[in-house]
Amino acid sequence: MKKSLIALAALAAIGTASAQSAVTISGKLGGSYTANTSNAGVKTSGFNMQDGDVNFTVVEDLGGGLKADVFMGIRLRGREANTDGAVDGIGSRNATVRLSGGFGSVLVGAVASPSGILAIGGAGATGFKGLDDGGELLDAEVNSLDILQYTTPTMSGFSGYVQFVDSIDNAGATGRESTATTMAATVFGANYANGPILANADTTSYKLNTSGGTAESRIRVSGSYNLGFMTAGLGYQTNNNTTTDVTQTVVGLNVPVNAQLSAAFNYAVRTTKTLSTSASASNKGYEAGVNYSLSKRTTVAASYRMINESSASINQKHTRVRLMHAF
Repeated sequence: MKKSLIALAALAAIGTASAQSAVTISGKLGGSYTANTSNAGVKTSGFNMQDGDVNFTVVEDLGGGLKADVFMGIRLRGREANTDGAVDGIGSRNATVRLSGGFGSVLVGAVASPSGILAIGGAGATGFKGLDDGGELLDAEVNSLDILQYTTPTMSGFSGYVQFVDSIDNAGATGRESTATTMAATVFGANYANGPILANADTTSYKLNTSGGTAESRIRVSGSYNLGFMTAGLGYQTNNNTTTDVTQTVVGLNVPVNAQLSAAFNYAVRTTKTLSTSASASNKGYEAGVNYSLSKRTTVAASYRMINESSASINQKHTRVRLMHAF
């Protein structure tokens, strides 16, 4: 009730939404204790706010089967400090505007792109730091992508999509070969959701904006099956260019012990092969944890992650205990 009153007051103040619009405010805030050991053996620990977002969703019925919706996210984590001492607890998140109807939907936005195989292949495990953190195993989050996406209507659980990526802001940092700070891509994909089965597959072609880079393509496939007593997932990704092949694999298990407690396990392998020498190196790691619900919105989670990098002398370790409330 309070959220609805706040939303209505905000709309009345700015006068940008009609009476046909419905506004939802949601988000989360989580505080954690973390302990880390780096590849060099350096140990750090402490308390921090690692999860915090406020999201605004506006939906308007345009009539005739058409609907418009807007999503805007803001990162809010209190007085969070960088290593340089600057406070940056407020930041941008995804922002999209979409038009949908019987034809499907068209979406334009600026969004982050996390690992494309972890969400489903990791069996939907929650409360973890994530095996995509840092990019040693699975692709790290690319922030941000400027996209135009068309998605077909869903038919018997299937839907398809094509996504045009105008720019990737840190292309070279995540294995995408380019001498430019931005590059473009085209993604063709399909989703399937029916009963206990979730699946996704897509293929990506990257376009170089300047000379000197190497053309690259990517294929991602992931799926999960809910067996009732647990959900099992599997994901596979391959990136190919003229100099290297990079493959990523993740296996996930998510077990609901009871209505409040769940346990999950993710295992991932990242292998990089140099084509000119046929030499290859693999990073391996896992993350295990439990998630306990104090209510529908408040949870306590504990997780442990270990990553063994082929080039590192010491395994990277990460422990986290988190209290989080979603609203």
